[in-house]
Amino acid sequence: MAMAASKQWTRVRTLGRGASGAEVFLAADDASGELFAVKSVRASGAAALRREQAVMSGLCSPRVVSCIGGRDGRDGSYQLFLEFAHGGSLADVVVKSGSGLDEHTVRAYAADVAAGLAYLHGESMVHADVKARNVVIGADGRAKLADFGCARKAGAPIIGGTPAFMAPEVARGEEQGPAADVWALGCTVVELATGRAPWSCADSNALAVMHRIGYTEAVPEVPQWLSAEAKDFLGMCFVRRASDRCTAAQLLEHPFLACASSCDAKQEAVKSKWVSPKSTLDAAFWESEESDSEVAYDDELSHSSTAERIKELACPASALPDWDSDEGWIDVLSAAPTEAPDAAAMPAEETTGLDLTITSAEPIIGAESGVPDISVDYYSSVLCTGDADCDSVWHSRQHQSLEIVSVCSELPNCTQLFCRCTQLFCNTSNENSVGPNTLLCAACLC
Repeated sequence: MAMAASKQWTRVRTLGRGASGAEVFLAADDASGELFAVKSVRASGAAALRREQAVMSGLCSPRVVSCIGGRDGRDGSYQLFLEFAHGGSLADVVVKSGSGLDEHTVRAYAADVAAGLAYLHGESMVHADVKARNVVIGADGRAKLADFGCARKAGAPIIGGTPAFMAPEVARGEEQGPAADVWALGCTVVELATGRAPWSCADSNALAVMHRIGYTEAVPEVPQWLSAEAKDFLGMCFVRRASDRCTAAQLLEHPFLACASSCDAKQEAVKSKWVSPKSTLDAAFWESEESDSEVAYDDELSHSSTAERIKELACPASALPDWDSDEGWIDVLSAAPTEAPDAAAMPAEETTGLDLTITSAEPIIGAESGVPDISVDYYSSVLCTGDADCDSVWHSRQHQSLEIVSVCSELPNCTQLFCRCTQLFCNTSNENSVGPNTLLCAACLC
């Protein structure tokens, strides 16, 4: 990458510190703004970090963190440039969970780690320090192997790693081959499921733990709540004789991991075939585990051309619903009408779910207009003016002529008026009130 060659980057924040004294911090490329991680050590650890770079530079896998480059510092220190893992480490994920992860999540991460180990072992390399702290989450949410400080060629006599994750042959100082990584994979699964490292309840003394691992028949305790498949998988990881232990490639075929791999492939296939949905009810576009029929429906949609999709969206006018029909409607929200006197004598009016009651028309109409207080109750759809007898209103409306008075015209600040008009004809002897033969348009809402 250009950032390593030009050396034009800015330190952002510290990400963590290793047991060997290395510091890892986040940096940003000044030209592109891309983020990457920098692992830095003092002069005393420069040789080890150069060796780690030599190991990582020959690796290329989506399940392994990428090495960008490195450089020497003026004071003899060394800086290694690495791919930045946005999701942090698996240990961070476990801490956030509080008490371990569910089996479905553990299965997915274990499959990624096993795939990384299978690639690594195929390159005749051994990671030698597999644990949740050394597995990170990439931008795609998938797990990647990181921290190759202990990594070496298979068959090398050097032995290292974290005591609680060591295989029996490593604890005895005999060898550390690919089979030791498989044992550590099982320990990592236990760590993800329980939220703590294996042997943590047995003894806090590292030498005592190594003695128990190497010279007894003990294996890490398997959580009882795990499924039979998970327990069988861990049983294969915790075979004490290294030569009898399954390889990482073989474990990928185990039902515990094979299910996670098939689900990932299925999701990737669905994403690659995504097309524009016709409506929110197109179930094939929801991100969920689909049945075979849904996948088949996805296949059918993926082969549809744009023109065919548009034709499916179009329909003749005869296919449109009959909006004037009273049949086929579903009541979603309704309000019970308020009881009013002589309700049986009045025809049912349409009600709404909103209480739009105007207790006074004074803010709408000036006092000089001579119009009395008007109240409109939208639950009962009854309008009354002043003290007039509202009971006689309905019976006299058939003999009234029409004169329109618009209450809405007095609203200077409204640009758009939406009125729900309750039509009512009133007889009253009050000279200051609205006279007979009047059609009121009240309850204008802005």
